[in-house]
Amino acid sequence: MSDSDDDSVEISDVDVSDDEESDAPSTVPSDDGQEEKYPIGDEEEEEEEGDELAPLEDDMMDRDEYYDDDDDEDYSDEEAEDGDNAVLLAQHEEKFFERLNHFMDVQRKIEERMQKIDPNDRLKEIEITTHSGGILEEDGTFKLKYQQQDAEGEPAQNLGEVYEAAYQIKQSLRDLLDAMVDKVKGLDYVDAKIVELKPRDRANEKAREEYLTRTPGPPETWLYDILRASVTCKTMKQMESVNKFLVKKAHIVQAKNRFVTPAYSGYRDLIYHVLLKWPYKENVHFVAEIQVHHKDVLNLEKLFGLQNHYKYFRPIFAGESRSVAETMRDLEQMQKHKKIDDSLIQIMLDSNDPDQLFMYAKLFYLKLENYDVALHMYSRVLALQEASIGEIHAKTSATYQDVGLVQAKMGDYDNALRSLQKCLEIQEQVFGPYSPEVAITRSHLGHTIVERGDDGDELMEHRGALQQYRKALVIREKCLGEDHLDVAGSYQNIGESLCKLGDFQGALAAYRESLSILESLLGENHADVASGHSLLGDVLYQQGDFQGAMEEYSIALAIREEVFGKTHHTTAYSHSEIGRLLAEVQDYDEAESRHRKALRIRETVVGKESPQAAESHWWIGYVLNQKGDFAEALKEHKVGYSIRVKVLTKRHPDTKASLRSVRACENHQKEP
Repeated sequence: MSDSDDDSVEISDVDVSDDEESDAPSTVPSDDGQEEKYPIGDEEEEEEEGDELAPLEDDMMDRDEYYDDDDDEDYSDEEAEDGDNAVLLAQHEEKFFERLNHFMDVQRKIEERMQKIDPNDRLKEIEITTHSGGILEEDGTFKLKYQQQDAEGEPAQNLGEVYEAAYQIKQSLRDLLDAMVDKVKGLDYVDAKIVELKPRDRANEKAREEYLTRTPGPPETWLYDILRASVTCKTMKQMESVNKFLVKKAHIVQAKNRFVTPAYSGYRDLIYHVLLKWPYKENVHFVAEIQVHHKDVLNLEKLFGLQNHYKYFRPIFAGESRSVAETMRDLEQMQKHKKIDDSLIQIMLDSNDPDQLFMYAKLFYLKLENYDVALHMYSRVLALQEASIGEIHAKTSATYQDVGLVQAKMGDYDNALRSLQKCLEIQEQVFGPYSPEVAITRSHLGHTIVERGDDGDELMEHRGALQQYRKALVIREKCLGEDHLDVAGSYQNIGESLCKLGDFQGALAAYRESLSILESLLGENHADVASGHSLLGDVLYQQGDFQGAMEEYSIALAIREEVFGKTHHTTAYSHSEIGRLLAEVQDYDEAESRHRKALRIRETVVGKESPQAAESHWWIGYVLNQKGDFAEALKEHKVGYSIRVKVLTKRHPDTKASLRSVRACENHQKEP
């Protein structure tokens, strides 16, 4: 790829069959779900209970500690870093066990409540009949007639076609629900309703996690919960009547009584996947989900916050390889052990089940952030997989991908790139070069190239990353369609690299394309649309177009306040963005006001001793410093430093920045 190729977001002529050696590692020997630098959908989730670091005592440090230079230590930087890492690992472990204990306690409490709701296990005894005869053929492949179709009755080729069909067949589901209301005594139209279509980002993620190895593909065409209905029954008799109606009047492809085997969050209901036929199109059908709740059980979901547990543990339970019961037993074993020590790790490593060990490795990677142990486990997973299913397999590629992501977290970028490239090579053999999975790995390669750097040559690293991002975009537009959240994510990645390369016009074009897709899919008032406006504001800010940047930041703030309210961490982020801009144009009074507003929100939402609160203290200190109020600025910077040294450690770049600010204020010097 020539340099001139980097000056535009026009990428239709990019060849994705080979990697040019000039921009990408030539010998590069694997997903945590966050493949984009600006992950679509990330802001939409609320803060999860127990995920933040535990609040620490708010004591100020002695003045001499601020002059505890690295050069004055009587121990090496490596020893100090090891000590800092040990503290962080202990904090992650403590938080994990707090969450795990609460999760297990909730399971027990729900079981106790169920004994009161259904003491005779009547709901467990509801017998569900399917009409499909199973969706597996004798050769292990899945039956084509139960693959999702497009609006013309052909097998859908991508997620966009599945959604288009879901929109068009919605009335057939409504007709089925209306007939149910007419037949089931006491059920009304408010109780049986069609809910919003499954969010596209979650659908895409689920397809990768659970249906990646299904044949025939693509995996998105095996999603049965895009179009969904919710039926809430007041009594057990209504539950039984709804079941009888569906068995008689619907074609049930799959069904599950989750009163017998609850979801991993502990929730219980009846799940039906029914085949809907289009009355005005012959031989065209679509599979939709009907979720049947008991109102008393539905109340338990809200009472115990099961949705939070669902979000937290979902990566551990994802996939078809292991049952919920198996993973629950593994977590119970960890809970009984009460701590992570060598004996527990050895028990895990002694497993000869690669799927079990993969789950353990992902837990250490994503939740405990113990990357050394995670990498050791993934290495054993690879050995077991290559001995059992071979190297050229979707599961093996997924392991190489996670290995690469863990190595990148550890700062071992060269080996991370090798592992990701190995993942890419396997995926291209398994899925072909045009696959959403290949696009994800190319995005990871781009991120890792940027993180690694290239001997200090920032332009070269961003050119290499840009190449990968553009190839990912070509694949996604081909496989997923032009209006897809992953396509929007690729445009955001391209925009960031173009911005780093100084091509602000190209970056603006990419970000605007991303924003256009997001608005078309999500509407104008959505958290991800707010993020798109923030990104546009960032580019305009770097161009020096402060008025344009202020307009974009203000739009982002208005959306976030409407979506989340005025006291949310993303709303605080918008105030901080605006405060930064106001400081740049030397409107220090209004800048201080914005940063103090952000601080109040952050102290309330994420805690007084959080990294976010420390950031606000730093900005307030900076603004006061620029106003010449060194005494008050010093107070703010000391508070920020005391937080950062505890939760980020002394050697974190933000902690060092706070220390420099403290010294500047003590010397009555303006901060740069």
